[in-house]
Amino acid sequence: MTSRPSGVYFTAKRGENDGVWEIKRIKGKTIRKIAAGLFLVATAAAFSGMAGVGAEFLHVQFGPSLLSVCTAFSAGSLAALIGIAVVTFVFGRFYCAVFCPLGIVQDVAAFVFRRRKAFEKNAALVRYVVAGVVYGMLIAGWSVGFFLLDPYSITGRIAVSFSIGALAPFLIVLTLGVWRRRFYCVALCPVGTLLGLIAGHGVYRLRITGKCVRCGKCVGECPSGCIDLEAGTIDNERCVRCMNCVSSCPLHGIHLVRPEKKTMAFDASRRAFLRGGGALLVGLAGGFALAKAGMGKLAAFAGRFRILPPGAGNAVRFAARCTGCQLCTANCPAKIIRPAEYGAGPVSLDLSKGACRFDCHRCSQVCPTGAIRPLSLEEKRKTRIAEAQFLPKNCIVFQEGTPCGRCAKACPTRAVTLRRTGAPKLNASLCIGCGACQLVCPAPEKAMVIREVEEQTLLPS
Repeated sequence: MTSRPSGVYFTAKRGENDGVWEIKRIKGKTIRKIAAGLFLVATAAAFSGMAGVGAEFLHVQFGPSLLSVCTAFSAGSLAALIGIAVVTFVFGRFYCAVFCPLGIVQDVAAFVFRRRKAFEKNAALVRYVVAGVVYGMLIAGWSVGFFLLDPYSITGRIAVSFSIGALAPFLIVLTLGVWRRRFYCVALCPVGTLLGLIAGHGVYRLRITGKCVRCGKCVGECPSGCIDLEAGTIDNERCVRCMNCVSSCPLHGIHLVRPEKKTMAFDASRRAFLRGGGALLVGLAGGFALAKAGMGKLAAFAGRFRILPPGAGNAVRFAARCTGCQLCTANCPAKIIRPAEYGAGPVSLDLSKGACRFDCHRCSQVCPTGAIRPLSLEEKRKTRIAEAQFLPKNCIVFQEGTPCGRCAKACPTRAVTLRRTGAPKLNASLCIGCGACQLVCPAPEKAMVIREVEEQTLLPS
């Protein structure tokens, strides 16, 4: 009786003729591809606005969860962060193979273009410096590194808006993936680098056993170039747990096992550790310095984005934390959350196209990074995101003597009332700047216009 090979899953199948139950092998990479495909479809649904409340759960990703914990502490985000880290520590970077939408897209592109060549160099110094800069900026309070390199945010921008800012990083990553499979994952992705550091010292690691005959099939299937046949080793830090090597080995010579305990001498691995640690520290220092220099100019940049989603706080805070993933844009029922021009910056509200609904706080529910603070519906209804201004010279009641009153009927907070003459009266202390009055105003030149505020505030109870 032969033993069941490692990395292969089994299901029972009954024969049609003899009625005997036989075993049908289903390879581990097939299970992984099915799971990844289903998650990619679910992610696409979330970014199309079709996932409903499911979007709140589908955006649980390592990068956005880390940002959410740092910017607007959330117990749910912390739980997601710890959960992904624990699974990675125990089993390796399965997250990169199954739950990262950009990783899955790279695999699809490599398959379509029939490219099997992986990036075989370690590129440790590159990925540590890049990750150091990104996390150094984050420590200083600026998430621009994640705006540029976070896989979830890049996927979101291309799924929702086809601007230059969205298309450029996506095409770069896609081109790199076609040139050398998973190059972005092993050399540039800040999320992959951090998870790799966890996986490299994890509980279970892929290992080449004595059954290996150096046929090279596993090397040809590995998208991250982490298999060294000459040394007989697998770099579990770079391995994305696609399980291709396990499934392709004809002798089942690759297993997921606990590593043997060895005393660590001052050898090449120790020197590599010191070099990597030094590169990471250099990147952290550089990122921190860049952020401090850039944050001083952020106010001028943020001033371009006038009216922000409820929970954004102010323009500088929001511009420093929004990664432009566009999940709020896709899930806004009023369709008033717009990407920045050319995709270069955070989102903002376009109240010329509609009003912020009084009975909705969807954007604060789906924001994965905490850039839009989570607000209850009651809190959102009291959040002043802008302010209305009444222009009597444009009002048809004043100019034409025509009865109207639409603005008063549309105002959800009763900030607009009608005088005995039928003319509008605005109480600015009750206005939240939702834009409902501006939307329904029939005057050719709007008599009710919405102006931005420097800081979002809560109305007194």
